Amino acid sequence: MQITDFKPPSGPVETKVSLSLTDMPSDASIENTTVLLSGSPSANVTAVEATNGTIEVTIETNAQSGEFGVTVRSGQGPASAQSSTVFTVDASPGEPQIRNMTPRTAVAGRTLLTLTGQHLDQIQYLRIGNVNVMSLQHPSPETIRAMVPTAVQSGQQRVTGQSQEYGRVNCPYMLTVQ
Repeated sequence: MQITDFKPPSGPVETKVSLSLTDMPSDASIENTTVLLSGSPSANVTAVEATNGTIEVTIETNAQSGEFGVTVRSGQGPASAQSSTVFTVDASPGEPQIRNMTPRTAVAGRTLLTLTGQHLDQIQYLRIGNVNVMSLQHPSPETIRAMVPTAVQSGQQRVTGQSQEYGRVNCPYMLTVQ
């Protein structure tokens, strides 16, 4: 199964998004299909059409920009797919939003991570996977820099920030730690 497209590419909370997939299991339905956005269940599945390979979702409150992940618990076994592009959730004025991360591959204890976006000076805490980053640098309101801690496990890790007013702020990309 593969996500080939989704429309629209961005929008605020309550946006209806149509995902196009290939090789969707013929028994896919609302009951056995889960869609995640940026790793969170913030995309409510409203329709599944297995015959034409489409899934309709509505973006929910507290959604963060990121890749869509689809899982169908089919009778033939689970099938999963992830989008290759990011859906951008339009932030409310003043809300912090991480838009990019460089590099996207890191070595724990040796890589300086740079996050860019908007209102990032509001982010007080950062986590990589399940490890807290102890020291953040805010060279500008649009940038955070942090060393990847040595305690971060290898593999794909979610990067999240935390702000006092808006809560959790997800990075739209996963960090590959070597």
